[in-house]
Amino acid sequence: MSKNTLPLNNLALHIWPERKKFFPRGSVLYWQGDPVDQIYILLDGAVKISSISPDGKVYSFGIHGAGRIFGARSYLLDGEHEAVAEVLDRSAIIVVPLEEFEHALTTNQAFSSIVMKELAREASDVAGKARDLSFLDVQQRLKHSLIRLAREHGIRTETGVMIDLDITQDEIGTLVSANRTTIAACLRDLRTQGYLWKEGRRLVIITPEHMDTLDGLTMAVVDGDDLGAEVLASQALDQGIDALKALEALTAGMKEVDRAYSRGEIELPDVVLAASAMKQALPIIEANIELDHIQEAVVGTVAIGTVFGDIHDIGKTIVAMLLRTRNFRVIDLGVNVSPDQFIQAIKEFNPDIIALSALTTATSLELDPVVKKLIQAGLRDHVRLMVGGGAVSEGDARRIGADGYHATAQGAVEMAWRLCTWKDNPSTSINA
Repeated sequence: MSKNTLPLNNLALHIWPERKKFFPRGSVLYWQGDPVDQIYILLDGAVKISSISPDGKVYSFGIHGAGRIFGARSYLLDGEHEAVAEVLDRSAIIVVPLEEFEHALTTNQAFSSIVMKELAREASDVAGKARDLSFLDVQQRLKHSLIRLAREHGIRTETGVMIDLDITQDEIGTLVSANRTTIAACLRDLRTQGYLWKEGRRLVIITPEHMDTLDGLTMAVVDGDDLGAEVLASQALDQGIDALKALEALTAGMKEVDRAYSRGEIELPDVVLAASAMKQALPIIEANIELDHIQEAVVGTVAIGTVFGDIHDIGKTIVAMLLRTRNFRVIDLGVNVSPDQFIQAIKEFNPDIIALSALTTATSLELDPVVKKLIQAGLRDHVRLMVGGGAVSEGDARRIGADGYHATAQGAVEMAWRLCTWKDNPSTSINA
């Protein structure tokens, strides 16, 4: 909503035009525990509401923009401020004495109605923050906070929404109850995923609508919602969201499921449902991925499979999909592939690369028999070996003499590209 059409601001300016004041950044309107002696209506700018725990920790309830009212709830309850209100950007505020505020509430029905709605919105915001803290991890809470900031302080640009606030990482940390180091890491991850970037000193995020869609796609996987994943995948592409971002959202959901399963919080059937939801959306994403470096000729052939005893195929399927989009010929051997089956595939398809995936610690030991079979068959020097998966580390790759390893699907594809396009370059290995 435009700041010039906020109903509370318009009405407050009509009733108290002479009460408008300007406050510089850093001004404190009131401290936690102070008695309520006046009410503040924010016309323009930004005000942070936070509380301080007995042990000195700061928790922020939000950074609010134009159209917000401060002090009214505390006045109507017990007359004592339960939080600190600090001005973050130079702000125009109407400062109303209590007797005038009380008079307007009892004599002006329109004003009373608007104030009640604002108090209801404030209560809804607090409930939303409580839900976030109870059910979401730090990165998810950060996304929700950035969306709230964009909605209250955002300026639409051609590529996203600029958050028009000079906000520090420490201030963001108080919004999501996380330390500065964690916030820095989460912001870095979101930048890598293309969710946000910087223009000067300002953060720019993809539109809240796009972020909501991507978050919904992630949750559809977590909830094992086949139909929801399919619908949201199509919706993401219809909204113009980059297909790789949609793929990342699907992957994030599967990672969350894997973490929950490893912690014993969900059962195996929940994992199967999540995998089913992801598989439902993958073909839609795959059909719409736009590539920057498609080649006319096939780059190379990759035979890929999950090792013997391992039935996980989501990670392997994503890598295979991305390889195809980079114009690789992919021989997908499936899951639970024995060493003999890998050897047979090499003899039948003559691949440039054989890629092994292992998702559990126990099945990661199955990498060794494949390498042993390659050596026994005299094929080790005729094919490049790539390994990956949740249970495989760079150390494992070095131990078995793999030519390539990467922890992410996109990184694995880049590694395959280098292995096939620089076939005679000895530096193109795991050590590169």
